[in-house]
Amino acid sequence: MKKVFFLLTLVGFLATQAYASPTGPRKTKAPKVTLEKQLASYISFPEALAPIQRAGVVVIQFRVNADSELCQLTVFSQNEQINTSLTKQLTGKKLAGYSSDAAELHTVRLRFQPE
Repeated sequence: MKKVFFLLTLVGFLATQAYASPTGPRKTKAPKVTLEKQLASYISFPEALAPIQRAGVVVIQFRVNADSELCQLTVFSQNEQINTSLTKQLTGKKLAGYSSDAAELHTVRLRFQPE
């Protein structure tokens, strides 16, 4: 009798779990590849790298405000010309598909190739 009760309980538990759905909606984030592609569409090759025709990597950090615009942008480069150029090009640009969670800090690595 105990075995039958246990098996019925087990089957009932498994049956309810098979049809269970999550209680809250899932937050889906846009992949970082999309973020990098969106940022790349807003910027051009930095003037400071043009004379030496060299590739470069620059790291930027930013937050997205309630209007889906870039804010609190920081560029991590040793070249001040690159820092100001990228800051001017990206400040206030809109990012499609990103939440306005101002607490979330995004870090992106940008790669530049000479044309």
